[in-house]
Amino acid sequence: MSKLTLKEKEQKDVQLMQTAEQILTKMAQETTLFPEPTPGLSVVEAALSTFRDSATEAAYRDMRAILVRKEKRKELVYLLRELGKYVDTVANDDDTIVLAAGFSIRRPNSSFSGLVPKAQGPVAEPSHIGSGRITLKTNPWAGARMYNFQFRIKGSAEEWHSQLSSKSTCLIEGLETFKEYEFRATYVGINPTPNFSDITSSYVL
Repeated sequence: MSKLTLKEKEQKDVQLMQTAEQILTKMAQETTLFPEPTPGLSVVEAALSTFRDSATEAAYRDMRAILVRKEKRKELVYLLRELGKYVDTVANDDDTIVLAAGFSIRRPNSSFSGLVPKAQGPVAEPSHIGSGRITLKTNPWAGARMYNFQFRIKGSAEEWHSQLSSKSTCLIEGLETFKEYEFRATYVGINPTPNFSDITSSYVL
């Protein structure tokens, strides 16, 4: 299984531009390794230039410009992914070739075998008045198999209630309105030992 990764979802616009520039520069320097890139480097470079211009225009918060920036980002990401497929084929599981092209290597699963990191947050967002619902969010972690969100009425001696989620967000329903609850979260990884976040409090509307 390929370990090449672009990590575009983790990158803001400027970071993605830097990644694209790095890939273009390194692959241009390695013509022996990559004689016929597909798509061509000039095509990717043109997409990068267009995306950079659209990001500059979107800085003024014009709605149309923001939509254009998002579309140009998608086009650049698509081309970089296609270029990644070419590099992956050339590399044939050789990590040094992948790195020579400026792409990143996905960490093996064994890197997630230790104690899970401490979850951040969670952020608690009440829904509308009378809903009895809270949306919880924590930072995603690549090694998480599940996310365990826990809650209870603040100041009570009751046990924590748990709700598992496959995503880093979770909707808690059926809570008592106008009561203050406390929340915490932990990643569920290869090592099942929890490592709970700091406790967050919020009133339920």
